[in-house]
Amino acid sequence: MTSLTTLPMTNFTIRKAQSVESFRHDGIEIARRRQHRRSLPVRQIALFLLAVFAFKIFLFLQLGPVAYGGKMAELSQGGTFERIAAKVMVLDPVSELLVEGVTRSIR
Repeated sequence: MTSLTTLPMTNFTIRKAQSVESFRHDGIEIARRRQHRRSLPVRQIALFLLAVFAFKIFLFLQLGPVAYGGKMAELSQGGTFERIAAKVMVLDPVSELLVEGVTRSIR
């Protein structure tokens, strides 16, 4: 059986990062799991924004500018969810640049 002193340093640092060692008043060492703080899920947010941009571009290319504008006008007259969707799906300058780039690459 391998003792802790013969393990590579990388395994030891991983073990140390997951636990906090302390001593009780009688001298016994206690290892507790480190409490992790929840951080902002940056990767998931970035993937969601990428999916929204991709969907905007796909929908604009499929419907065309006139029909896309009509759908956005129709959505802006709907309920709360439709109004929010219309504000999100409006073509902003970044989306317009991406649409131009995609249309150039297709032709």
